Amino acid sequence: MFRIFIFALFLGLPLHAITIPFDEASKHIGQEVIVTGKVSGVRTIASGMTFVNFGTRGAMDAFTAVGKPGVLDGEALTVYEGKEVEVTGTVELYKDSAQIVLKGAESIRIAGAAPTPDSVALEAEKSDVPKLAVTLPAAFDIEPLDLKLEREEVRMAGKSQSGFIPVNAEVFIAVPKDFKPQVGQRVLAVVPDFKSEEELEKLVRQYAEVAVPKGWVVLTAHCPTPDEFPTDGLYAAVITATIRHLAGKYPGAQEWPLYVAGSSMGAGRASLASGALIKGGLNVKGIFLSSLKWQDLTKSIKTFSPSKTVVNKMKVFVSHGEKDFYATKAQSITETDEIREIGVKEVRHEVHPGRGGMDVVGLDKALDWFGQEEE
Repeated sequence: MFRIFIFALFLGLPLHAITIPFDEASKHIGQEVIVTGKVSGVRTIASGMTFVNFGTRGAMDAFTAVGKPGVLDGEALTVYEGKEVEVTGTVELYKDSAQIVLKGAESIRIAGAAPTPDSVALEAEKSDVPKLAVTLPAAFDIEPLDLKLEREEVRMAGKSQSGFIPVNAEVFIAVPKDFKPQVGQRVLAVVPDFKSEEELEKLVRQYAEVAVPKGWVVLTAHCPTPDEFPTDGLYAAVITATIRHLAGKYPGAQEWPLYVAGSSMGAGRASLASGALIKGGLNVKGIFLSSLKWQDLTKSIKTFSPSKTVVNKMKVFVSHGEKDFYATKAQSITETDEIREIGVKEVRHEVHPGRGGMDVVGLDKALDWFGQEEE
């Protein structure tokens, strides 16, 4: 029994979840369950979202398991089509239909199939993601905040398709211990992807462990929306609100050099936010993008009309893993070339032997490169 308990904890499975057929999922909204049934179809849309459907789409008893880009590869989920599967997670209601958002590969499996504890542990111990040669001290404080957006920030965010207007932002800021801003204090604003929207403190800590020992301030911010996708200006708005908060504590923070970062879906969001941040008057100097499948800097320029001079002077560092399951190396290179074609003069694209996600070695290199004085 103890071995089963440890195995369940390792996989993140609920210990007391009930098992239900998919056509009863709507009766268990908000509950953590194991949903069983035959997959009627698997569909991936342009954004990378994958829908594993059970039953007839639109029917009252239909159910969907949702795979978000950067969390699960859509192509990998096609193996479940026509098969009896088990989906583990919390049932949500979306547009009158029951669904579970998959948190990882462990959330879905062929019915009755299960890896052994030893094989799971072995896979968990494997890691080909590059690590920093030296473990840097992570001496920093993290401040959690709930910020109210000001009128201009609300206008920047814009109204969503459903009519939602953001008014608050959930924020985490990491600063060095006993922080005293230096001349030219640099700030790294990290834009979350789908996977990290609900884990902002973990996200800011991941970047802060590399950036704060170098003297950087690291922040991340998010505003949950009822829509599938945020508005074009949402992340620029919540970052602007966070910088405004910093300026209240440290006068002049709105002039600090600002760099925007993101991984997977967050990379696209970060490039989209950059143009709006420049247009809003912030001192945007560069972007760090990892696991880049598409960039929205082109769209950002068309939408927000930022200063071309500022855009051309930015530094853009793209880090890509050879074994990235979200974006191919060819896609990453193509998108990087498009950034160059926009007119950005200083662009670096580096490939590491690991998987996708945020690359700490790449980030370390990028921060040093960003910090170099312009000749």
